[in-house]
Amino acid sequence: MVAAAGRGERAGLGEGEKLYQFLGDRPVLAHTLRVFQEDESVEEILLVVRPGDEGRCRDTVLRPYELTKVTALLPGGAHRQDSVYNGLGYMGGAADVVVIHDGARPLLSGELLRRVLEAGLREGAAVPAIPVKDTLKRVRGDRVLGTVERGEFVQVQTPQVFWYDLIWMAHCRAREAGVHASDDAALVELLRHPIQVVPGDERNLKLTTLFDFLVAAAMVEGRLGEQRGIPR
Repeated sequence: MVAAAGRGERAGLGEGEKLYQFLGDRPVLAHTLRVFQEDESVEEILLVVRPGDEGRCRDTVLRPYELTKVTALLPGGAHRQDSVYNGLGYMGGAADVVVIHDGARPLLSGELLRRVLEAGLREGAAVPAIPVKDTLKRVRGDRVLGTVERGEFVQVQTPQVFWYDLIWMAHCRAREAGVHASDDAALVELLRHPIQVVPGDERNLKLTTLFDFLVAAAMVEGRLGEQRGIPR
């Protein structure tokens, strides 16, 4: 499942425009979907988009780039958690394992996808993560309260992989309790099910700000240049 129903306002590109901006030769969302389209272990893709964007997505992303594994195009909810819940409900247990990925992470590699998928199949819940580089401070307002030992922390990415029954239960329990979280693994944590962490990839950026777009564009252009035989 690819969650692509966010507003994307922090990028400064206009509400709902982020995933349709071009990076190199195609829109952000087409890059994101391509790795799933090309991976032989992925049987089908469920895509959740902003309500009203279904036609635009179909006409500007799915058809032009032949993303034929997208078998369902669903409207999302008010928040990412609602969108994923809608997608899981639509699936109804048709799959044993679910891969959940952010639409705004267009630089996912096939290698990382397979690594997380293998761990998720084995353990029931798996996430990729990268080490925290900077010093972490606890603050209140504009005052530092203390320094946090960064060795205990990682930055979690997507795709996140779960047994379907486990992630569906986690979302249902959270919905009943009124719990909201920024990622799906946090809901599984509430069930006290162990979550396997696998090495992530710094290139697997989530495009949030304009700076993120500039970095991603440079990486995409470099990759396209290599494919065309242009020296870097």
